[in-house]
Amino acid sequence: MRALALLVVASSAMPCFARAATEPEVTVTLNATPNEAQVGDPVRLEVRVRARGGNIEDLQLRDLKKHLELEIVSHQTMRPMQFSFGFGSGVQKESSIANIYVLVPRAAGTYEFSPAVAKVDGKSYRSEPLTLVIRPSGSSATDPSDPASAPDGSPGGDLSGARYDSRAFLRTVVEPTEVYLGQQVDIAVYLYTRIRLSPQSVVPSKPAMDGFWVHDDPITSLQFETVSVKGQQYRAYPIQRSAAFPQRSGELAVGAPKIAFDAGTGNFFDAPQRIERVGVPVTVRVKPLPPPVPANAVVGNYAIEARLDRKTVKTGDAVTLRVDAGGVGNVNDLRIDLPPIAGVRVLQPAIRDQRRLTNGGLSGTRSWEWILIAESPGEHRVPPIELHFFDPETEAYETARTTALSFNATGATKPPEPTIKPVDAPRKLSTATFGPIRVYSALTRDRTPIRDRGWFAWLLALPPVLFALVWLGAAVSRQRGQRGTTSGAIQRKLLREAEGALQSDDPRAFYDRIVASITHALDTRLNESVAGLPHTQLLARLSAEGFDEDLKQRLINELEGADFARFAASGVNRDEMDRCLQRTTAIIERIQRAKSAS
Repeated sequence: MRALALLVVASSAMPCFARAATEPEVTVTLNATPNEAQVGDPVRLEVRVRARGGNIEDLQLRDLKKHLELEIVSHQTMRPMQFSFGFGSGVQKESSIANIYVLVPRAAGTYEFSPAVAKVDGKSYRSEPLTLVIRPSGSSATDPSDPASAPDGSPGGDLSGARYDSRAFLRTVVEPTEVYLGQQVDIAVYLYTRIRLSPQSVVPSKPAMDGFWVHDDPITSLQFETVSVKGQQYRAYPIQRSAAFPQRSGELAVGAPKIAFDAGTGNFFDAPQRIERVGVPVTVRVKPLPPPVPANAVVGNYAIEARLDRKTVKTGDAVTLRVDAGGVGNVNDLRIDLPPIAGVRVLQPAIRDQRRLTNGGLSGTRSWEWILIAESPGEHRVPPIELHFFDPETEAYETARTTALSFNATGATKPPEPTIKPVDAPRKLSTATFGPIRVYSALTRDRTPIRDRGWFAWLLALPPVLFALVWLGAAVSRQRGQRGTTSGAIQRKLLREAEGALQSDDPRAFYDRIVASITHALDTRLNESVAGLPHTQLLARLSAEGFDEDLKQRLINELEGADFARFAASGVNRDEMDRCLQRTTAIIERIQRAKSAS
């Protein structure tokens, strides 16, 4: 009887054991260490699920990607697994999954996390919610030295050069906002953000700066500083730095900047959020320079010096005059006029600029190089060159000047040959005569065969005679071609020598041959030597000969360019030499055609 009772009790307990074996034991936890922290302090956030007797399929904390102000600096996933053996119950599996995040809060506030959700054997299990409190680092008062702080403004109001936003905003800093015409204005655009961004995704848009000459300071990498705005910590990224110089007086506007970037969540599998922001325009008041304004006056602070590459030359040769003006300001505005020098022909200068941006201030040097060709012997004096500038710091005009320079030209000038005037030949009267006037016509018939006529034999002899004449003319032409050097042969030889100097990269020899080719063509055309003639007299001679204005201008430009290239101190571009040879060939052809037309 007792054995029967034990059997009944055991059979009734077996379904309970079966249900216990099929129901997994699941625990989901969500913890933060510590629960309260300051901005910038690391926080360890742990999401864990433990399952005994079940299969863990998923574990999620959806609110993590919602709080972009919490930067994820590391993420680790752990999957430990254990097995246990029990009497009468077989083998039981105990597994767990833990996602451990290290967060660095970038903004103060209270962050609410909804329960973490785990799925085990198709069934969902939840943890308790979590509240994370982040306080400002140090004092919560607004930093008065921060240029973006606005103690008296509301969060939705406008800051100086910015429109405040609790997550991210753009700020344009313009210093100073009231300047003189041509004075430098420093313009910087900053991105203030409390959320994590991907530097590679940042796409800034430069603000419009109509009325300014702008020199940009390129930013190669995004570097930030942590600043306090309205008690919140922001990362301030400089995205543009420029030195701007107003080109007209009045009120000029620096347009609103724009930017777009991706806000990351720290999870590799989550798509980033695209964020766009637009700044506000800033007005700059530009004052005109105080009168009276000296000629070619610029704004800044400059020094000037001049020097000659040599002090003695032969008449017809050239010296190089170099003037360097450097200092603080926009060297692009510098203008210098070289006074006329008696007995010296001055070619157009070569201008070179060098700019540098140091500690936000733009400075640089502008260099002029003039080629001075002495057209008469004796001492030639280069007068002092003046540069007037307005210094914004002293608000006064100042003048920098060079010292007087001089050089000597030796050797006599070749006198120009007398001009040959064309002689007008008297016009001859026509002596043509006409036969008698016929008042009627009559048709006659001649039945004599053509072969019997007297001119038929001469007609048959005409082709051999013509062939003999052609052959004789060709022979005479060959004999003339084999004679001594002709004018055309000299012309071709000079051009070949110029082409050879071009191939051997010898600029001085090349331009010497170019000048010799053009001079020889003119000598042949005018039946006189033009070597040594000043360009003014050469122009008068060409005008008297009837050359058109285009040909005269091209010819003089080519001669001056060749003179400049022969005496210039810097190197000559090989491509320009090739183009010079083509232009010279075309000019010589036009001179020769003019000769045949006359």
